[in-house]
Amino acid sequence: MMEMMRGTKFNKNGVGQERCPIVQVPKPQITRPDEVLIRIEAVSICGTDVRALANPPAFDFVDGIVVGHEGCGIVEEVGEDVTNCKVGDKVVVHPNIWCGKCEPCRTGHINLCENFRHIGDRIDGAMAEYLCIEERMVYVIDSEVPSYIGALTEPLACVLNGTTTVKAKPGDEVVVLGGGPIGLIFAMLYKAAGAHVTVSEPMEYRRDLALKLGCDVTVNPKEADLETELRTYAPEGADIVVDAVGVMLPVALQIARKGGQIVVFGVNQTAQVTIPQYPITEKELTIRGTYITKGTFPLAIRIIENKLIPIDKLITHRLPLEQLLDGIDLMVKGTAGKVVIEI
Repeated sequence: MMEMMRGTKFNKNGVGQERCPIVQVPKPQITRPDEVLIRIEAVSICGTDVRALANPPAFDFVDGIVVGHEGCGIVEEVGEDVTNCKVGDKVVVHPNIWCGKCEPCRTGHINLCENFRHIGDRIDGAMAEYLCIEERMVYVIDSEVPSYIGALTEPLACVLNGTTTVKAKPGDEVVVLGGGPIGLIFAMLYKAAGAHVTVSEPMEYRRDLALKLGCDVTVNPKEADLETELRTYAPEGADIVVDAVGVMLPVALQIARKGGQIVVFGVNQTAQVTIPQYPITEKELTIRGTYITKGTFPLAIRIIENKLIPIDKLITHRLPLEQLLDGIDLMVKGTAGKVVIEI
C-alpha cells in the first residue's frame, strides 16, 4: 500500500482555499542510489509562489504539483551511493535541477540550463512532509541553525549571485528599488559590504522593516521624487542600483551616476518596459542581469551560520502548513517580510 503524507496540491482552476488545498499526497520514496529523502521542517514562501497562486495566476505552475522550493529539513534516508550527507543531517535544498548536458551547463552557466526541472513549479516541491531529491542538490547546514532560518538559504544564494557579480565598496551609494524580501536581502548584503543603502518602497510596513534591518534611508516613491531625495545626499547619483521588482529599469537609468552599475534581478514575465537608450551610452552605465543562484549556496550557508547579516529579522511570520494561503495574503498586502511555513 502506498504511504501518504500531508502536502499541498496546486489546483490551476481552484478558487480561494481550493487554489492550493492541504491534502494527502503520496510520500516520495528513494528509487535511485544517489537520492536523499528529507523530512521537511520549514519552507519559506517565494514571490513566484505568490504570483502563481494569484487568481488569475501570473506565473505558470504545473497543475497538481506540490508547491514550495525554499526548503530546510532533516535527512531521513539516503541512497547507497550518497556521500555528502547522512541520516540526521540538517540540510537545505537547491531547487533548480540542471541537466549538465546542454551548452549553458557545459560552459559553467548552470543557472541558465535549457532543461531545468524546478521543484515546486515543474515537479513536486517542498511544501509537504517529505521531499526526495538528488544528492547534488542537497547542502548540509549547521544543526544549530533553526530550520525556519535555514529555509532562507535559497533566496539568499540567489541574491548573492547578484552581489558577488556587482560588488559594492565601502562608501558606495546603493539604491534598492523594491523593499520586498529579495530587495531587503540585497540591501542587507550591500550594507554589510560597507555601502550607504537607500530602499525605495511604497508600502510603509516594508519601509519600516528596511530600517530595522539596518538600511540608511527609505523613500516612498508615491509621495516623494526618488531622484530629488537621493541627490540631496548623493549629488552624483547612485553607484549601484538594484531593480528587485522587474519593471524599474527606467528609474534605475535615471538615478545611476555616471559610470554606475545596475543590477536587474526582479522577474516579471508580463511587463513591457520602454527605456531610453541615451542615458546608457551618455553615462557609460553597466546593466547586469542576474538569474537565480550559480555556485553561491555554500557562501549563503556560511553567511547564515556565522550570522553575518540580520536575515532572521526578515522573517516576520511563521505559520503552519494549513495557513499557507494566509501567508500568501500577507505578502500580497505587503504586511509581512518573509513568511515561513513550518511543517
